[in-house]
Amino acid sequence: MRFAEFHNALRILISIDRGELVDAGVIAPLDKVEWPKFRDNPWRWFIAASDDQAQRVFAIIERRNKS
Repeated sequence: MRFAEFHNALRILISIDRGELVDAGVIAPLDKVEWPKFRDNPWRWFIAASDDQAQRVFAIIERRNKS
């Protein structure tokens, strides 16, 4: 991975919204705990996420990178 790819991935991570996380099965639609944690610090949230959650968020990032 090159710097530009990594930098763009971090930018994408911060721009993911609640609806995308719900649609990807990362969080439940009415979850009042995970969304604020993600919204307030998506990088820390990603590091602490389960492997399944992290893979799903990574898939969102990859989809946007291909656009």
